[in-house]
Amino acid sequence: MPFAYADAIAQVNQVAIFVVDTKCRVVSWNEGIENLKGYSAKEIIGQPFFKFYPEEDQSSGKPMEILRQAVRKGTVIEDGWRVSKDGTTFWAHIVTTALFDDQKKVTGSIKIVHNYSEHKRLDNQRISLVETTQQQKRTINKQKTTIKDLEKRLQRASQKKPGYYET
Repeated sequence: MPFAYADAIAQVNQVAIFVVDTKCRVVSWNEGIENLKGYSAKEIIGQPFFKFYPEEDQSSGKPMEILRQAVRKGTVIEDGWRVSKDGTTFWAHIVTTALFDDQKKVTGSIKIVHNYSEHKRLDNQRISLVETTQQQKRTINKQKTTIKDLEKRLQRASQKKPGYYET
C-alpha cells in the first residue's frame, strides 16, 4: 500500500498547511488550520483564504500580492498578523509556495503557517527591556554629569580666598 502524503499532511496539527487554488479558495486542509485558526475542514474548504488576513491587509490587496510574488519567485516568506475564526489575531510566520503543473501553468499555492505569537511577545519584551536599559543608562550618565558639576563647584567654593572680613 503506497504512502498517502495527503493523509500525512492532514494529520500535522502544530502547523497550518493548506492549498489555495487559482481562484484563491482553500482546497486542502490539515488539522493545524483547526488548531491554529479555529476552522473545521467543512467550514473552510471552498472559502477564500483572504479571511485569514486582517481587514487592512485585505483592503490593501496584500493577499493577492503575496500570491503574485510566489508565482514570480517560487516562494515567499513573510511574518505578519493573521486572524482566527473568532476574530483574534496571532503573529504568524508564513511560507507561500506557488504550485505549477508539468506545462509550468500555475495550479495554486501551498501555504504553511506557524503561530509565532509567543516569539513576537518575547521579542517585544526584549525590545522593551533594551529601551528601558538605554533610558536608564542615559539617566545615569546625566546624574554622573550633574555630580561632577557639583563636585567642581564645591571644589571651587572651598578654594576661594577669604574675604576682607576674615582673618
